[in-house]
Amino acid sequence: MKNIVFYSTNTNSFDGSHLITRAMPSRQSQWDALARDFPDCHFFVVTQRPGSFLLDLNRNALSGQSSCVEYLLADDLAPDAVAEKILACKPDIAIAATFWVTPFDWLGIQDAQIADILRRKGVLTVCHPLETMLACFDKYQTRLLLEKHGFSLPKAVYIHHEQFWAERGHREVRTNAYKAAILSQLEKMHYPVVIKDTVGLSSYGMEVAVSYKQALFYLFSGRTNGDRLVEEFIPGQQFGTEIYGRDGKYTVLPPCMFSVNRYGITSPKQSVKIGPADSEHYRLAELNAMLTSLAEKLQLSGIAQVDLIFNEEGWHIIEINPRLSGMTETYAASLKTSVFHILMDIACNCHDHFSSPAPVLNCKLPICSDDLLEKVFARPEISFLYQIFNEAAKQEREKGYCEVVFSSDSSVSSLEELLLRFSSDYPSLIDPKFLADSQKIIACLKED
Repeated sequence: MKNIVFYSTNTNSFDGSHLITRAMPSRQSQWDALARDFPDCHFFVVTQRPGSFLLDLNRNALSGQSSCVEYLLADDLAPDAVAEKILACKPDIAIAATFWVTPFDWLGIQDAQIADILRRKGVLTVCHPLETMLACFDKYQTRLLLEKHGFSLPKAVYIHHEQFWAERGHREVRTNAYKAAILSQLEKMHYPVVIKDTVGLSSYGMEVAVSYKQALFYLFSGRTNGDRLVEEFIPGQQFGTEIYGRDGKYTVLPPCMFSVNRYGITSPKQSVKIGPADSEHYRLAELNAMLTSLAEKLQLSGIAQVDLIFNEEGWHIIEINPRLSGMTETYAASLKTSVFHILMDIACNCHDHFSSPAPVLNCKLPICSDDLLEKVFARPEISFLYQIFNEAAKQEREKGYCEVVFSSDSSVSSLEELLLRFSSDYPSLIDPKFLADSQKIIACLKED
């Protein structure tokens, strides 16, 4: 019997006493299915609340526990302490299931430190290298890494916040030479530009400036309190995909197209994701070669999500997230499997199950009652559902969301019929913008 440990950590304090979450199918049922498919393995979960992707957690309590899994919730945040808890399970394999938190997307750094300890103890560990996690945490370091390995990138200017305001507290300084040089570089850029927080989570806090004047207004405002990366905006269609694998063996999933907001960027809480794109119009062989090369150069080990833009020039890498993501559940539904199965297949270096993903559509619904969630999930076109509700939230945007994945055994175009039928049966659940965005993407994928 092999001992398999899935682990993840959280650097933030967490009070989930007001959080009500629901995953359908439940994590418990997914663990049970994994245990049936791997009868020669005993599974452990070592994590810290909320244990995203791993636990059925409601108001801080486990709402479901599989008899096939031993759950060990760690209290000590120190990597050494978590590693000792994992080692106590006598693991044959340890698999990182890194999630994310706000405001800093850095949990992979801590999980990679734990992986280093486990590897030194001789444990086979599926987790991206610490150097990769550090480089992908900081968007400027990510850019330097991509440039080093020859990937094409838009023109950009990096702004070191402390140097940009170095004259503060120094009354003898008449002119900030660093700031003057930065402003000169910004003036020469082609607009619009995207202004990014270098260490923020995903596109949160991202700003689009359509002119030099607007960029200055933002950079001199109180909203800029840290380093920034200013990149020329790349026109084109926005996509995302995931890379699975380790030790030089990788699978690049065919990409899903994302909807964008009025600024032309993807909004995490409002985006619609539809795919996979399978037309040769999208130069998929070129994408596969590019991202396989990326995986090899970063020595990826596990799951990594990549944001992309496609235009007539080809594919452009926008961001790398070496962790589980909102796309992971979508691809799991597309592959008719679970996140746990994907991670186990990566650990076993088995890629047979990653071929021929089915068409899927990921969108958000309003918060639903338990009865309504049951009815929605009972529909054959709904493959996955996850809801998080903060019952203590005052503002509507902080109350949470319900995410659903529609899937089809036919084609991407059939997703429109499924969505329209669902919208007809539940008109209050499908936002008109979501519907319009979905139809626009489906039409685009059909046309290409």
